[in-house]
Amino acid sequence: MDKELIALLALVRAGLWDRYDEAMASAFPLSAESWERVFLLARRQTVTGIAFRGLGYLPDDMAPPMGLMAKWMAHADRIEQSNLAVNEALAKICRQLKDSGDKVVLQKGPGVAIMYPEPLLRECGDIDLFFPENDASSDPLKDIPGATKERKPDGSWEYNVDGVTVEVHSHLVDILSPGAARYVRQLISEKGYDRVSIGGCEVLVPAPEVNLLLLSSHILKHALGVGIGLRQFCDMAVAYRYYADRINPLEMIEIYRNTGLDRWEAVLEDFLSEYLAVVIKLPISEKKRKNYSKKSLVLLDIILKGGNFGHFTEKRETASRSVVLRKWHTFTSFVGNMRFAMTYAPREWFWTMMQLIGGQMR
Repeated sequence: MDKELIALLALVRAGLWDRYDEAMASAFPLSAESWERVFLLARRQTVTGIAFRGLGYLPDDMAPPMGLMAKWMAHADRIEQSNLAVNEALAKICRQLKDSGDKVVLQKGPGVAIMYPEPLLRECGDIDLFFPENDASSDPLKDIPGATKERKPDGSWEYNVDGVTVEVHSHLVDILSPGAARYVRQLISEKGYDRVSIGGCEVLVPAPEVNLLLLSSHILKHALGVGIGLRQFCDMAVAYRYYADRINPLEMIEIYRNTGLDRWEAVLEDFLSEYLAVVIKLPISEKKRKNYSKKSLVLLDIILKGGNFGHFTEKRETASRSVVLRKWHTFTSFVGNMRFAMTYAPREWFWTMMQLIGGQMR
């Protein structure tokens, strides 16, 4: 592991857990060139704001050069302003839907940001919504003042609300295996939803057990496909801390087992413990996680190659010019990760491939 990555992970851990990270003593100081690489890496992994908080735990003689510090501070300010805009758009949507009586559930994004020590510094690109009582193709936000919309290939809608992208999803949890999907629907029915306040507006979010499953399966989907960034692992880490007193570890293990994600979750939790220093008790025992410690290195490699949702891979940048090439890139990415997927999430890999093959043929 190179020194810039070690330094970034130390800053991220300090920012996540609000404490000095022991690795800082050996990771710093850095040269001006190394600091620039750390900043670039943080941007690629969309953890610039989290790492910015971590800078506050460095002694003055280990801090980045003043010019870079000013640039980092300006970037953190832009993240805060962007998040305020996202929260305002969400509040606008919630007020409109409250008047119409439509039930809506917030997925990820601002709903996870509230779990962070400083929510406005968690980078959030868009708003993801699920309507339990409406079909995703029913144009549920048609009455939002000033919103523009575009129908996606799967029939669902994508909106722009005051400059913020809003996606409406057909499923709350992205599990494709039919048997597991039926189990998840029953789980959602049993657990219900939590109500939280964001931007002065109340909104529903998944119950703790469902939210953890949602985040885990979301990371899996992108890790095996076009790529995933460090921020999504940070989301999982803070979610486990946030829900520590509300979940039963044995029940979570059963949920992961029933969805075919128990081996994947062992790899994921080992990564959270090893690289993000999650110190709370995770569902899968440390002894069992250690059987997968070498595979958490594979996750680190996927993170470094792809960045946030694979936006920094050379193939992805080329493929973005064409819908056909983008589909093909996604397909080949899943094929390339076949050995890892068949070992740790075989059912989801199989059904994802079936969906992708069907998509290539349309």
